[in-house]
Amino acid sequence: MTFHPLKLFLAVSSLACFIAFQTQASPSQKQDLKNKNNLSQNTQPVEKVLVISHVCSDSLVIRAQKLSSTQASQTCAMLTEKEKLFHETFQQKDNPVKHDFNSKLRVNIYASRDDYAKFATQHFNISTDNGGMYLEGLPHLPDNQAEFITYFRGDIIWNLSHEYIHYLDGRFNIYGDFCAALHDSHEPPENCAKPAPLLPHTVWWSEGMAEYLAKGNTHPRAFDAIEKSENNFSLSQIFDTSYEKNGGTERVYYWGYFATRYMLEEQRDKTEQMLVFLRTGDFPRYQALLRSWGDSLDKPFAAWLKQQLKEYSALKSNQAVNTSK
Repeated sequence: MTFHPLKLFLAVSSLACFIAFQTQASPSQKQDLKNKNNLSQNTQPVEKVLVISHVCSDSLVIRAQKLSSTQASQTCAMLTEKEKLFHETFQQKDNPVKHDFNSKLRVNIYASRDDYAKFATQHFNISTDNGGMYLEGLPHLPDNQAEFITYFRGDIIWNLSHEYIHYLDGRFNIYGDFCAALHDSHEPPENCAKPAPLLPHTVWWSEGMAEYLAKGNTHPRAFDAIEKSENNFSLSQIFDTSYEKNGGTERVYYWGYFATRYMLEEQRDKTEQMLVFLRTGDFPRYQALLRSWGDSLDKPFAAWLKQQLKEYSALKSNQAVNTSK
């Protein structure tokens, strides 16, 4: 075999160029690396960021980046009122669902939206393109800690009532953890398994009911959204709401608000029948029950909603007249 120095040189040079080309980072890879470096530089344990602790009750504790004594007292009082309203509505105060050890909620409050975006992913493995998040964890484990993560928006603790209702709903109305319920979310930190369950899901109830008990009968954002909406969902369609498919803010929260309010105010017997299945985790029978209703509630719901919107429009007109005087 004849040795050719020139060929060897060319081969080695080509290999070196190939390796250099292959190992050169793309712009997106460089940005990912930069983000990871920034993240590692900004990493601080949650205890070093949320340094203020305040105990509201045996079932509620606050951990915050900033919180005055007045704010702490007001927050505890407001959540206590929401808890009272929840138990007046459902009469389940001393009767949580079976195998639920979430006897205490910890509320984690960052000082600002920027601080939430900076730290919450590190501390709780959640996305921060939202207004806060409730993490139920694994409530069947005795050492589980339910967490609500939020932030100050000006002087307001964002979505505080809504997420607290989620905690109460999960403890007293819906059996099991978040992944056991019916929805199509597969995001961290739960990473619920695919594929999603068949419709109907429970999203209309969990999100709509949290909006209803948080806002009550006065929810201008929901009324305004439905008034301007190009959608006209029937109640049977709202039952098929979920997070990814059949989702969106308007459908999940605002149509869910009206659907839940209608069921609690106008169809209480059917709601209680439904809750029997949700509280025991009998989700197939929950689904069968909703399907058995078919479209029988669609016309009554539409008529009730029309009346609510009419009354709201009249209220706005009166307020405008009074303001102009």
